[in-house]
Amino acid sequence: MDFLVNNPQFWRTDGIGEDLPENIEVEMEDGKLKIPLKIKEKLGLDEDTAVKIKLGSKGFYLERSDPLLTKVYIEPTSDCNLNCKTCVRHSWDEEMGHMDFEIYQKLIDGLKEFEHLEKIAFWGIGEPTYHPEIAEMIAAASELGVQTQMITNALLLDEEKAESILEAGLDSLVVSVDGTSPETMADIRSGADLARVIKNVKRFRRLRDKKKLETEIGIEYVIMKSNVDELKELRKLAFDLGASFIFLTNLLPYTEAMTDEILYSFSISRSQPEKRTRHRPEIYLPPTDLREDIIKDIAAVGGKSSNISTTQVPFNPYRGYCKFVEDGSIAVNWQGEISPCIALMHSYDLYVRDREKHINKYVLGNIAEEDLNSIWFSDEFKNFRKNVKDFPFSDCTQCSGCEMSKENEEDCHGNEFPVCGDCLWARGVIQCP
Repeated sequence: MDFLVNNPQFWRTDGIGEDLPENIEVEMEDGKLKIPLKIKEKLGLDEDTAVKIKLGSKGFYLERSDPLLTKVYIEPTSDCNLNCKTCVRHSWDEEMGHMDFEIYQKLIDGLKEFEHLEKIAFWGIGEPTYHPEIAEMIAAASELGVQTQMITNALLLDEEKAESILEAGLDSLVVSVDGTSPETMADIRSGADLARVIKNVKRFRRLRDKKKLETEIGIEYVIMKSNVDELKELRKLAFDLGASFIFLTNLLPYTEAMTDEILYSFSISRSQPEKRTRHRPEIYLPPTDLREDIIKDIAAVGGKSSNISTTQVPFNPYRGYCKFVEDGSIAVNWQGEISPCIALMHSYDLYVRDREKHINKYVLGNIAEEDLNSIWFSDEFKNFRKNVKDFPFSDCTQCSGCEMSKENEEDCHGNEFPVCGDCLWARGVIQCP
């Protein structure tokens, strides 16, 4: 018997599956699936690799039970040239600092053992270009043969820095803007000069084109009440900057003053009721033109309590979906501490709706003291990844909160630190490139 495996969640288009055909014939022989050698190599499959079969309405797909390490988020520095209203530094008391290059080099050396690594992204709490050796860091990452990306406010991106970063081999420059007018940008980003950002990015693009490089430019925009009305000008700004993608995400409030700015009070969770009722009907939304009049009419159908289902939802709506774990990621802060995701890199306070919550950071090792291989394959890290893929955590975003929801230490389902039921990344509310 032959099986045709065809599922976009399995045959990925970013790295692992980019040179694979869309449809792959898989033979069944003596009760076993015969997977082509090329596929096994791409997915790191051997006789000891545990895999899961996930069923769909018309077939199934396979995935590794424990993901490969494919993506690394690196925080070159926690310091910054700005003091944005939206920054987490308003709710913590950690010290600032730059990553020591010796620690960084040890991380790069450790990553050489991970042949399925696809991408290294430079960002964190601070501004990457604030690190005096950011170009050298990008160059060392590029030598691994992986995609490199940097998220920046672009205010320090002068000609010398732009040239050094391009020469280092940066593949993607993501520019953070939180307004398309100078006034809004300066208000949210503590005096940031939009005209200077535009000037610096345009010069970066000219240098890129002169050198005949293919570094992609993109925009990241945190939407909130203060700037949502300026989205109509974002497409024009992106064109002027030469940006080929626009990444929109929601605001994560770190201070009580910012809680009134969120735009997801009613849509904070995509959880579905186990039983649909006339009080909360489920609405299936097809691809629809994003015109203002249409959006208002659709919103009126949904009201404040109905569940809307779309084909774009990438996770099981009955529980959270951690993209960091599913993609096989680690996050490394400036001190060399390794966490499973951006959200657990530091300890800080935040607000989920109107609930104040303290997040305790979760560190699985320090690259300055241990080798990366030992940290990634430790029992603690493997068990954490398995647990998060199952996502047994209580759905804290659906309730008004209890004593347990004040921190990420434990939840009402009996799970222990770190618990992720309140994570807005896992609910698809907060996104990152």
